[in-house]
Amino acid sequence: MARPVKEGLDYFPLDVDFAVNDKTEAIMGEFGPKGVLFMIYLLSAVYQNGYYLQWNKLKQMQLANRIEGVSPELANQIVNRLIAYGTFSEELFNSAKVLTSQRIQETYEDATKRRKSQKPTKYWINVDINKDTSVVNVDINPQSKVNKSKSNKSKVNNYDDDAGVTREQVINDWTNLWGFPNGIARPEIDEWLAALKPELVAYAIQIAGEHDVQSRGALKYVRAVIKGWQQRKITTLAQAKQATADHDKRLANANKPGGYSKPRRKEIMPKWAQSDASQADSKSNSSDDQQDDMSDEAFLAFMNSQEEAK
Repeated sequence: MARPVKEGLDYFPLDVDFAVNDKTEAIMGEFGPKGVLFMIYLLSAVYQNGYYLQWNKLKQMQLANRIEGVSPELANQIVNRLIAYGTFSEELFNSAKVLTSQRIQETYEDATKRRKSQKPTKYWINVDINKDTSVVNVDINPQSKVNKSKSNKSKVNNYDDDAGVTREQVINDWTNLWGFPNGIARPEIDEWLAALKPELVAYAIQIAGEHDVQSRGALKYVRAVIKGWQQRKITTLAQAKQATADHDKRLANANKPGGYSKPRRKEIMPKWAQSDASQADSKSNSSDDQQDDMSDEAFLAFMNSQEEAK
């Protein structure tokens, strides 16, 4: 009689910075040590099962009973926070009540690569797998662990209008470029997503990635891009792409030998990029056309500073 195929893992890796990463600190700050302990128990349950966990009343009660002070309701709250933070796939949870993620599946795949079993397909986050089956697959481009630091800057999705971009995909794009958004960046990203279509926010992140913006300047850069769009009443991805193309064309013409460029006053770094506190009181022009020029210069000044820093 053949031995049954083992599904789960005997152990899983826990990063050495687990206690101080943004997600753990956020859970600690809201729920205390029992929240972090529940987080570890939950990940253990996922890997014990394989690479996903069906979140139902039974699992909720089982895990809550293992930790003193954790009620089933609190367990649900922690799970919801972890979904919001990107630890688990929001799409799969909403559609199938399944807890998994791309990173969990990469870890599982690496740990089981020597097993003589078929590649899993159920709830697998890869649109190229299992096209003819009815199980849920999520449209997320897998990131290779090989040369990740070199490839992250260009690995963002190219979205179209009404592409069905989700909040999770926006967070994933940010994470792929600069790491999981911290407690300062995350609320601002949420504000952008409340005011604009997710594909617009994703495109702003893409622009920053294409210009090799570093993590320390990412929030300021994307904020400047989005603010410029809002001042111009840009509400669609097509309008944003046209504005970017027009900007690139003006920049190219200005840099041509003997090329025409309109007279410009001495560039002033925007408030968000100023290091000298004395420049914080610099006045902006009042007319709509002047505001548009200031916004364009702010974007251009920061872009130029990034290019010159390379």
